[in-house]
Amino acid sequence: MSQSRTRMATKPWTSNADVVVMPGISVPSGSKARSSERGAALIEAAIITPLFVMLIFAIFELGLVFRNSLTVQNAVQEGVRAASIQGNRSDADFAILRSIEHGIQAAGTNEIEYVIVFKAAGPGEAIPNSCHNASRPKVCNRYSARHFTALLDDAAGNDTGNFRCGNLDSAWCPTDRVASLSAGVDYIGVHIVFNHYYLTGMFGNATKLTSTAILPVEPDSP
Repeated sequence: MSQSRTRMATKPWTSNADVVVMPGISVPSGSKARSSERGAALIEAAIITPLFVMLIFAIFELGLVFRNSLTVQNAVQEGVRAASIQGNRSDADFAILRSIEHGIQAAGTNEIEYVIVFKAAGPGEAIPNSCHNASRPKVCNRYSARHFTALLDDAAGNDTGNFRCGNLDSAWCPTDRVASLSAGVDYIGVHIVFNHYYLTGMFGNATKLTSTAILPVEPDSP
């Protein structure tokens, strides 16, 4: 009898319906373990979910910036091609604005801050600093978004006075541009500044997208 009691006293573990007990260790039952795992999963989800959402928003925002950047580059290329082809025609700048409007239609003209049509000395010429603020005689014409709605002629076919060396393009009149091989052709540049506004505010309120292109004026005479 004493030997039986001794064996029972030295039994390495005991158990009941709720707890498994080893010497000096208490382990929760299955139901309590599952509850603990669920709690840990909720904590992990609370940490990871906001980071995942922020990543999705960041990808979305950067995708829009990339799209608009490509759109602005496309618009400036269309504009400078029109500038080169139109040469020294009196309505050249009107045609340039129409080409830019076509090229930027995916993003719209409302967020265009300004467009500069400028005289360049060569393909790598920098934009004259003064042209960023206003049109400069014999150097550049500066246009804002509202000028894209300016008409060349009215409904009756009469000149509105906006172009053809009018109110908007008289600083560097298109007819003053050199477009003959004998005199040496001008280089003409187009520069666009576009305001891209972020939707989520993760990267601030807005950023400026710019693009510049320069081509020689196509000669219309030897």
